[in-house]
Amino acid sequence: MTPLWHWLTLPYRRYPLLTGILLPLAVVAAFAVTPRLMAPELAAVDPLGRTALTLAAERGEFETVMEMLDGGTAVDERDACGWTALMKAAAGGHLAMLEALLTRGADPEHRDEAGYTALMVAVVNGREATTRALLEAGASIDAVDDEAGWSSLTWAARNGHPTLVALLLEHGADPDHRASDGTTPLHWARLGKHEEATTLLVAAGTSE
Repeated sequence: MTPLWHWLTLPYRRYPLLTGILLPLAVVAAFAVTPRLMAPELAAVDPLGRTALTLAAERGEFETVMEMLDGGTAVDERDACGWTALMKAAAGGHLAMLEALLTRGADPEHRDEAGYTALMVAVVNGREATTRALLEAGASIDAVDDEAGWSSLTWAARNGHPTLVALLLEHGADPDHRASDGTTPLHWARLGKHEEATTLLVAAGTSE
């Protein structure tokens, strides 16, 4: 018997009953712990809760985002606020990235913690190119947020973006949508004295 084997088997030779109980428990513990040790690490986040993927998307780092997806990062990975890379690309106006993410299966109907979709954040940020791309991809045009019940058209009218108002109306946005407080896109266009947006909404047959 070698010295190493002697020391390894000493507990069993001295306390066979106790070892017979502890050994099965050790095996069970190993099976329980191993999956956790083998599981992929959670996505790193910064102080604002952004993951490495959503931060790269926010910065418009196309190659970095594609490399991360190629490396196995989920295309719809979300940050602490529920934002995905697609939403970051939409809000930032990163058209090529947004189109690539859609090609890779990103969900345009995903909602963040407040109920906003990629289309809504594109409109809120006044991004015509990404708004158009999402509409052409079939994004729900009349989706509303969970906070005030505003639609994309409401936001476009409120912010005075006539190009986006026209684009949304062309794609069938409801000009008479009423938010939770009963206001309409026309109400907000008039309140902000956005004449072009007001004219477009009136021409669409809307009323307050």
